[in-house]
Amino acid sequence: MTLDVKGAIASIERCLREASNSFAEDCYGRSGSDDDTFDESATEYYVERSFVELLILLESLQLTETWRQVAEMFELAKKEGLGKSKMGPDEPYLFWNDKIRMFADGVAGIHGLGDTAVSEIRDLKSVIRRSVYAICDTAIFSKPPAKEADVHDRVEAILKCHFADLKRKPALTKPIKNFEPDTGIPSIKTLIEFKFVTTKLEAKRVVDEILADTSGYRTPQWKNLLFVIYETRRVMPEEDWTALFRECELGSNYDAIVLSGDAKLGV
Repeated sequence: MTLDVKGAIASIERCLREASNSFAEDCYGRSGSDDDTFDESATEYYVERSFVELLILLESLQLTETWRQVAEMFELAKKEGLGKSKMGPDEPYLFWNDKIRMFADGVAGIHGLGDTAVSEIRDLKSVIRRSVYAICDTAIFSKPPAKEADVHDRVEAILKCHFADLKRKPALTKPIKNFEPDTGIPSIKTLIEFKFVTTKLEAKRVVDEILADTSGYRTPQWKNLLFVIYETRRVMPEEDWTALFRECELGSNYDAIVLSGDAKLGV
């Protein structure tokens, strides 16, 4: 039986994401409440499951020394608390999640799978692509998005169901001139910028804005920058957009996707 390393890494990613979501709900879901107590059981469950799945994967791959290191770390985590957190530059984060992710990324890297953040960006893009049908559904909204703010509000509401730690207009540790991100997801260190396009002329302007944003974007706080471009109708074929993005020479930590308001033409 062939070991499915990709599937195993994906399962660990899901556990890490669920732990982060549960932790975020514990931290931020109680705003306005006088009750400071909360149940950490879900967060701890997913952290523990991440450890267990990582250990099983390492054992299957016969990485004995790495298995020993993770096993020792697991025992320490159980003593210090599986839900242990530390304060980052702007907000608390799950301490053991970062440690588990480091080992999972190592295994993914040697198998040519990329790191866990790359995989989670793929999941994020998939959610955003599917969201176009909901944000344009006149049975839900009175009319399709009429401006950038409409796209921002509607897509962000959907993403919040998948990423509980999502932040609107997140503050940057080191502010960047003329750049204020629309959305941030700390658990996958990703910023999202929304763009609204109605004509080919505006499409060229958006590409110029992307060039300006990526040239000024330098911060360890956020690893990835995703541009979500919404066309009110199919302004350009997908291959033309791809060609324009190629001109931007986006680095590995930048990406862009295009949503078309005319769902009949696809996205």
